[in-house]
Amino acid sequence: MNRGWQVVSVLLAAGTLDISVQAGDEKPFHEIWEEEVPVMGHLAVAMDGTVLVFKEERARKRVEVKRSEDGGRTWSDPIVVGERVPIGADMSDDGRYKGEHVGWSELGNVTVDETTGEIMVFAMGLAPSRNLYRSRNHGKTWQTEKTLIRPDRNGWLATTYCCDPGITLRHGKRKGRLLMPSQVFVGSVNEGGSRTYLNKGQGRKFFAKRYSNALYSDDGGRTWTPSEPFPLLGSSEPGLLELQDGQIYYNARTHVRPGNKLVGKSLDGGESWVEGREDDELFDGPPDVYGCKGALARLTLEGRDILLFSSPGRKDRRDDITVRLSFDGGEHWPVQRLVREGPGNYTWLAVGRKGTPSEGFIYLLSNKDWMARFNLAWVMEKQGQGER
Repeated sequence: MNRGWQVVSVLLAAGTLDISVQAGDEKPFHEIWEEEVPVMGHLAVAMDGTVLVFKEERARKRVEVKRSEDGGRTWSDPIVVGERVPIGADMSDDGRYKGEHVGWSELGNVTVDETTGEIMVFAMGLAPSRNLYRSRNHGKTWQTEKTLIRPDRNGWLATTYCCDPGITLRHGKRKGRLLMPSQVFVGSVNEGGSRTYLNKGQGRKFFAKRYSNALYSDDGGRTWTPSEPFPLLGSSEPGLLELQDGQIYYNARTHVRPGNKLVGKSLDGGESWVEGREDDELFDGPPDVYGCKGALARLTLEGRDILLFSSPGRKDRRDDITVRLSFDGGEHWPVQRLVREGPGNYTWLAVGRKGTPSEGFIYLLSNKDWMARFNLAWVMEKQGQGER
């Protein structure tokens, strides 16, 4: 692919964001295909450019991955990542989640260590397990190992279940740190101090007290320390990205009221959060009235970071999936394009690696059994023509 689009300038003046874009030789590209996601999916691009699609295969009681070494044109047969493990503290939400899988690990999030190239997949439920699956050869083979997740200041354990991928910090004194978005399913503290996660049998008593945070590791993923809780209760299923100045942009779903996404930032490498607020642009879409997991990704063009966000994005078409672009660290999202009309649901995003067959592609996986790949030229094609 010929990558010729350049973002020339971004001007914020009098509350209006103007974007000047110069079109080069890159042709708009957009492709969608069926991709079964039995329960939960995940998406990542390895350091060698291999595209990885992870799936929770609940019927087989394990996590599997498919690999593409040619940018998404052809795919391998499924590879076993790891078997599920029991989680004694994992509970259901008043019977809403039923079945023999309750109390067992499922597919948590994925983190690519951009320092070592290793890939970590976390075995998670409403509470975490101590297991993670690690690959040292770009997803070809996997080993299961133990990790340590420390409790937070409230005594709860965070899980990365239903959260966006982790990242590797690129800037500042914490460069190389692994940082994962996470959430806490607060429940009841039982006699003797044991904890019940998410309020089974409590009539949703603690539902609005759940919160999100992050887990960080400075030892390659062997131990994980929780951040301070995100300042707004009811937040869940978060994603995060590092900006050029080292700040961490945070974006979360709400589980307690209809509205827009909850956003904030960290100034200390993901250890604490400031400026928590409801975003004034990003609709926190269905399927549930109170929101839906969105997805974040970052691509760099001509030295400038561009943030991508996908979710159900229109109140009048509740299951349509859109992608938005921000050129100023998530303050404004002036470009939006419909990726596909429904069905839509949870989404995951990943961006190709420079110098590999994946370069120039943006990948999107939907929990409604489809996947897409497209490029920046396609997203920008309708910019200035009123598409929203």
